[in-house]
Amino acid sequence: MPLALVLLAAAALSPRHSARGWPSQQRLAAAARAPPPMARAMPLLGWLDNQLQLWRQRNRPQRLILVRHGQSVGNTNRDAYSQTPDSQISLTERGFAQGAACGLQIRELVGNESIRFYYSPYLRARQTLLAMLQAGFRGQNVEVTHEPRLREQDFGNFQDPEAMDAVFAERQKFGRFYYRFPNGEAGTDVFDRMSDFQSMLFQTMDATPSSSSSKPPKNYVIVTHGLLMRIFLMCYLRWTVQEFEQVWNPSNCEIWVLNRLAPSGEYELAGRWRASPYGGTFVDIKYGRNRNQQLADFMKRPSPTRSIVPGSPTAFDGEELAHLRALPDPSAGHGAGEGSIYAASMRVLNSWKFGPKPKPRRQGANR
Repeated sequence: MPLALVLLAAAALSPRHSARGWPSQQRLAAAARAPPPMARAMPLLGWLDNQLQLWRQRNRPQRLILVRHGQSVGNTNRDAYSQTPDSQISLTERGFAQGAACGLQIRELVGNESIRFYYSPYLRARQTLLAMLQAGFRGQNVEVTHEPRLREQDFGNFQDPEAMDAVFAERQKFGRFYYRFPNGEAGTDVFDRMSDFQSMLFQTMDATPSSSSSKPPKNYVIVTHGLLMRIFLMCYLRWTVQEFEQVWNPSNCEIWVLNRLAPSGEYELAGRWRASPYGGTFVDIKYGRNRNQQLADFMKRPSPTRSIVPGSPTAFDGEELAHLRALPDPSAGHGAGEGSIYAASMRVLNSWKFGPKPKPRRQGANR
């Protein structure tokens, strides 16, 4: 498809000659008065660009699959982080078994479709990938890509358990997303590198194949860490910080799936994948205070903007605007409560005087 579009554009921009050879003097004169070839071709080039974009969207992977690593030694023994670098924490035997089961579940989902794996460089993620490949994709040609941006949030260097108790308590008070670990990262840092990774990911999806025989993979699998899975969805689906903080961390080797929507090429969160002898099902990811609150539809698709009509009594009633409700009134004597910011803004508004501004006097007018 892209080659045909290029040939069509070249034909439209190439000069036309008469059947007898070079153009006559009359045709040359007419050509001089005509718009330049590029100006004539602009509508065609716009159409070609649109067709190429549609072709790219139709050829994006059918699924984006997120996987958390299996159970690690650090999950069962916190003291491990005080002696072993986080990047070198290994899986337990149970973690290897979880990785193998995860590979079989994903194979049940994708069948014999082509697949590409992106994975964190941390040891437990690489071990999980290996277990998945050996159990679910033996004998199949798959693509694998090492990606440092998928590493776990940096909690510091060697982590003393007692000191980390105080750090985690301070994080809970300060705010989980914004808190920066000593000698480590804040959630905002992870968000930034995940945004960068997603830009690269979609550029890779939309790249023209190097040859006519090479086809883009039908599935992308990202083997990473629990926080990274949540922030991946936060970046892509445009969750607010408040919405992100209500999403619970996935269990070890939990599988989250986003399906491509036709014809837009966007992705929708299908939920957690659970394979079964009858084909498998999707259930919502864990959300809300009790982990069982249903995820709103607007959180399952990319929503770069949210509509609002300021001044309307129901302006903030929608769940998608919950993060703007019940904000504290900055004025003294007014506590937090729904509508307090609205009341404060109305007090300021009513204190203003509207109307034509008085004309300034000219200097020396009263002399």
